[in-house]
Amino acid sequence: MAITGTEARYQLIATTDPSQVHVVGSQAIGTPQSTVIYTDTPTVAYSLAMLIASGDTLTLDFETGAVTGTVTGAFQVETATIVAASGATTAGNLTVTVTSALVTGSPLAISVPLTLAENTAAKVAAEVRAVLGATTAITDHYTIGGSSADYSLTALVRLGNDATLNLAHANGTSAGITAATTSTNTTAGIGQTIAYKTAGTAWDATDSEGIALPTMTKLHSLLIKSDSPGASIEVDDTTNVTNYATPFVSLSSNQAGAHFFAADSVTFTATGNALLFLDVHAG
Repeated sequence: MAITGTEARYQLIATTDPSQVHVVGSQAIGTPQSTVIYTDTPTVAYSLAMLIASGDTLTLDFETGAVTGTVTGAFQVETATIVAASGATTAGNLTVTVTSALVTGSPLAISVPLTLAENTAAKVAAEVRAVLGATTAITDHYTIGGSSADYSLTALVRLGNDATLNLAHANGTSAGITAATTSTNTTAGIGQTIAYKTAGTAWDATDSEGIALPTMTKLHSLLIKSDSPGASIEVDDTTNVTNYATPFVSLSSNQAGAHFFAADSVTFTATGNALLFLDVHAG
């Protein structure tokens, strides 16, 4: 890919209104948008996104473009079992309580209407699955599963393990179902840590045409951006460590392409789940 028109732009500007008596008009504070004029033209430009689970680290080698440290992750699964020898012996509502760090209103109590037709544990569980599946606050974050007398939640995203996740049920106006206050963490959640080339496509150190990145000895500009709330990122180049509370934007640039990290490989460690976007001019 032929690279032309590479540049970095920056600007900080504010508008102020004078407060003194008889003074009118606004004033702009800050330098108008400036462009970094490269004295040594970059030959490589690429972008990638990093999804880093809390506590995980990705390492980007700015010389090769290789990213290491990815973690596949696992979707958390929580399972509860209905115990009822004859199903519902009195028509009424079974109360199912969903506790989750993700669900709005947690712990969320949900009424499941039962009739005498739900005369086995499996039929009661089927009704529970149907009602949970119609509850948006839950389906925003989980798929509803299970078979026979079981009902379960499977996380939609590999965010890590939610130790608070729990399913409980007890008779409300119904009868015949054995109360259960705890459920089983069938599969522990493991946060996914991965670099993306484009949405859904894993980073493979190639440009947008699929051509392998060349060896890069100069780093001209690096833009890092994150909109993830409630997280922080540690950037470590083996000599210097910088911490950013997200959301943040950081632009580093050097006209001659002098490498502004002490080492080619730089690690990005997340506290809290974080999504980063990197734009790189190198050569």
